[in-house]
Amino acid sequence: MKKTVIFFVAAILVAFNSLAQQGNYESAMAKNIQALGNAKTVKEYQQTANIFERIASAEQGQWLPLYYATLSFINMCKPERESDKKDLYLDKAQEQLNKALHLQPKESELHALQGLLHMTRIQISPMVRGMKYSGLATEALEKAKNLNPDNPRAYYLMGTNLYYTPSMFGGGPEAAKPQFEQAKAKFDLQKQAPTLTPAWGKSQNESMLARCN
Repeated sequence: MKKTVIFFVAAILVAFNSLAQQGNYESAMAKNIQALGNAKTVKEYQQTANIFERIASAEQGQWLPLYYATLSFINMCKPERESDKKDLYLDKAQEQLNKALHLQPKESELHALQGLLHMTRIQISPMVRGMKYSGLATEALEKAKNLNPDNPRAYYLMGTNLYYTPSMFGGGPEAAKPQFEQAKAKFDLQKQAPTLTPAWGKSQNESMLARCN
């Protein structure tokens, strides 16, 4: 009887410890996701990337810290002016994304993020990289849509890729608009409850849709 009680108490302690760890993980993630949304400088994006990498190291079965670390490195290219540094950030982003894809190869959000990474490569040298990376982005985004037809970011990013593709190659505002319209419909249906899963892109999509009208 005594052994049974001890085992029961031990099981409860393990359960409480597990819940506490989960709570710490979710709290750390939520706090750093907010910091990522507020970041503006390379230094601020680097700080969020560092934290997400540390969380990923502690929670090796979780793909979301790697997702947001990737997004942090991609966003570092926004304020950065030196092309060589942008490529270094994107190389680091690809490393984190590869780890996430190893964990969840059929996660739509990861393939959409791969599309964004390819599109960011184009911005460094559009004339040289446009054809190669636009095709790679399209491939990744089509896969994202196939894995989850309700993922609004896949449609928003596909629309953006088309928008900046010359009309002679099948792109332009007219070709992009249906993608933005589909993204809008899917963003409107997206749950607004607080969550760690990706929820960005709605305002950017509305801005791009307005440019097509």
